[in-house]
Amino acid sequence: MKTTELTGQALDFEMYRHACKVSGRQPSQEEFEQGYAKGQFHFHQDKALMLDLVETYKINTQYLAQEWLASTDRSSAGGETPLIAVCRLVLVLNP
Repeated sequence: MKTTELTGQALDFEMYRHACKVSGRQPSQEEFEQGYAKGQFHFHQDKALMLDLVETYKINTQYLAQEWLASTDRSSAGGETPLIAVCRLVLVLNP
């Protein structure tokens, strides 16, 4: 599945992997699954996270043609919500 099509738990797992990479930690499927079951790592629903990502990556968001678009001068990604679009764009920018 392409990064720009990730949703739900699959999107959250890729964001978890990115967060581990940024923090210098090794991602663990077991840690993710256990944390996810306890309500952790739900990145695509964490509205507090959006502001941090927008500021860190200098992301613009706008609503166009029934979809949210997150963009920078380097790339863009769409989504059903602004946060999903932002998460997808962060993953596109950091393959």
